[in-house]
Amino acid sequence: MQFFIKKQHKTLTNDGRLNIIIRFGAIDAKWEAWAKEFFMFEYVTKAEYQPVREELERIINRVQKEMRTQYNTSFQFRLIGSGKRHLITRVANGNGGYDFDYNLILPAPEEGYHYLADVVKKQFIESFKKALKGTKYSNPQDSTSAITIKVVDKKNKKIEHSCDFAIIYYDEDRVENGYYYLRNNKSQGNYSFEPRVLSKGIEEKLSEILGYQNGWNWIRKEYLKLKNRNHDVNKHSFVLYFEAVSNVLNWINQG
Repeated sequence: MQFFIKKQHKTLTNDGRLNIIIRFGAIDAKWEAWAKEFFMFEYVTKAEYQPVREELERIINRVQKEMRTQYNTSFQFRLIGSGKRHLITRVANGNGGYDFDYNLILPAPEEGYHYLADVVKKQFIESFKKALKGTKYSNPQDSTSAITIKVVDKKNKKIEHSCDFAIIYYDEDRVENGYYYLRNNKSQGNYSFEPRVLSKGIEEKLSEILGYQNGWNWIRKEYLKLKNRNHDVNKHSFVLYFEAVSNVLNWINQG
């Protein structure tokens, strides 16, 4: 087993810091052996997914134009989750393809006002229908916490790729570390904006991990492991990413 991990810009010593390095060298080797036997997911190359991302953002631009023109509503958008971190995965030899996640960010409502969730969702659905004309994407689906579009290979009966668009807004007066997202409460037959609190200090955790030469590889491996162990279809990639970062930092601190 070869131990090549080192702390960037640090001098190695024989104290506890070195013990952390040795421990993670062993973990890396075990991960690699375990991955070859059990991993179902694989990473998608940037050369493959980048043109898809560019097309998705052209579609979003058309939705923005439609929302402004027809409903006098503006919004911004942000790529989140695995796409933001270049951690896009798919099941190897599977038929589910790979996916992107975007937040469509509405302005916070003025004091004393609120969004009518059902109206907002309908407006976005109609705008996506128009924006998708002439593309390979299917009609937008009204998912629980997003609008979903897909490119389906009907001949081979598989999804090539898909995208979830969550409709959100920030309101720091009511949700300090998070936002409100538009939810389709299917069992109740209504829509609402619900608060979602984010994990605190994720960027600080990431910065500490990246101080190690192989830090990003540890995150990639842990993220892929969590993807394979996850059985919650409503658990988004960005949540698994947060968990991966926290897990790796915990291992470092336990060294």
